[in-house]
Amino acid sequence: MKKLMVFALVMVVLGTVLQVGAVPTVPPIPNPPTPPPTPPETPAPSPGGGGTVPVIEGQQKFEVISIEPVMEGYAGGSIEFNLKVIQKGYPELVVHLTADTPDKWKASFSKNDFDLKTDETMELVLTLSPPEDISTEKYEIKIQGVGKAKEDSVEVKDSAIVTAMTYLVDVGVVNFQFSPVQPRMGENVTVAVTAVNYTQRVIDDVIVEFLVNNGLVSRQTVTLSAGASQPITFGWTAGSGTFTLVVKARAIGDSNRRNDSVSQKIVLGTEKEQIDLLYQQAITLYTQENYAQARDLFATVEAQYTQIGEAGSAAEATRLQGLCDSYIQAQTYMNQGEQAFQMENYEQAAANFEQAQVIYAQLGDTEKQDWAQQELNKALEAQESGINLMYVGISIAAVVLVAFVTLQISRRRSRVRPAQPSRFRLEEPVSQPPVTRPVSTPPIREPTPARAAPPAELVQFHQKTEDALSRFSKGYIRDNLQQAMRVYLSLEGEKKQLPKGRDLELERIIDTNLRELEHRIFGTF
Repeated sequence: MKKLMVFALVMVVLGTVLQVGAVPTVPPIPNPPTPPPTPPETPAPSPGGGGTVPVIEGQQKFEVISIEPVMEGYAGGSIEFNLKVIQKGYPELVVHLTADTPDKWKASFSKNDFDLKTDETMELVLTLSPPEDISTEKYEIKIQGVGKAKEDSVEVKDSAIVTAMTYLVDVGVVNFQFSPVQPRMGENVTVAVTAVNYTQRVIDDVIVEFLVNNGLVSRQTVTLSAGASQPITFGWTAGSGTFTLVVKARAIGDSNRRNDSVSQKIVLGTEKEQIDLLYQQAITLYTQENYAQARDLFATVEAQYTQIGEAGSAAEATRLQGLCDSYIQAQTYMNQGEQAFQMENYEQAAANFEQAQVIYAQLGDTEKQDWAQQELNKALEAQESGINLMYVGISIAAVVLVAFVTLQISRRRSRVRPAQPSRFRLEEPVSQPPVTRPVSTPPIREPTPARAAPPAELVQFHQKTEDALSRFSKGYIRDNLQQAMRVYLSLEGEKKQLPKGRDLELERIIDTNLRELEHRIFGTF
């Protein structure tokens, strides 16, 4: 019955599926036609052709600038101008420069036809070479710059005007000197200069004059070859007062007055006035802390004051000379201290700074005294830090050494006496067998007077071990481990120097005490 019901159900489902598959398919409804797309607008070409230019209006700049708008030169020579080319807001440009020069002039740029990126500045030099037959004139040179983008979409221009001053004739004087540097009244003075021909042609009849307070003292006439220079000297007798010494050169056709003359002002007086002037110069050097030069000048002044009988002034110069010596010595100590500090020799640095501090205190210079004290404190702090580090290193090395020694001793004893009980049993004293210590009979205790007294060093060392045990309890050792280890190592080293076999009982007690101290120390780890 159940099989029939299942079969009927299957047939019903199958029939339904066949009916659905037989339904005719309805064609889809077409979408409404879409209008044809609008073609994109073609941007108008730029004036220079090509595509659009990626620039922002109002933010572009292209400039040609001359750093020196006016320069001087000579016929047959050269004149150089420093230039800058700047661009901002444009794409990368190729820049070409030209210069509009007079006839027969030559112009060259140190850089040309170069690439100039956005927001970049190019520095270069324009060299002008005027001919030899030009006259003394002022020439204006126009510099033209053209920048073009590589895709020819941009072309920008700018220009600058420079002025070239040319001279056919130009002479001058340099290197003004006179000796002695501090002439005295009535003393002969030699004035020396160098006359120079700045042009590339021979100049005759160059007049060189020496004037004092605008009054002519002497004159010489020379001929200067092209580009040549010639030393010239004059003589003068020094007087008393203030003098302006001037040497000037002139030649026909020389219109450049800026390099024609040199001058020097000096003050002369009586012998004492001149020494006073030197004294003031020494004081100036002293206040500027130029103590070496001030000391030498004070020595000169002291000798001159002594020569003219000014004992008080000479004594003051001597006193100031001594102050200079003290400052120089203090500065030497400071320099040596700084060198030692840099080499991490802090002890020597501290000693040098302390010496300088003492000298500054004697001079009464509180500012420099405080400076030396600060440097001294730094050296002492660095020295203390170094000592602490060294102490820590020694302590660590001592711990390692003691641990190694203890391990070796433990291994040696374990090989020699494997059956003996632990040596760290001082709190539980071991009872002695009656046979080793006779108790009653006087004849057995009688050998005591016959036995030699224990050596004094053994008795003293035994007392040291007893004191160490009473001092270094386990709790004390935990807080003062390094101190306990130093005492233990010291006792071990001292024990090696003691006599052997002189008093076996006392030696056994000493050894037991040391083993107990060792047990307390290494039992804290």
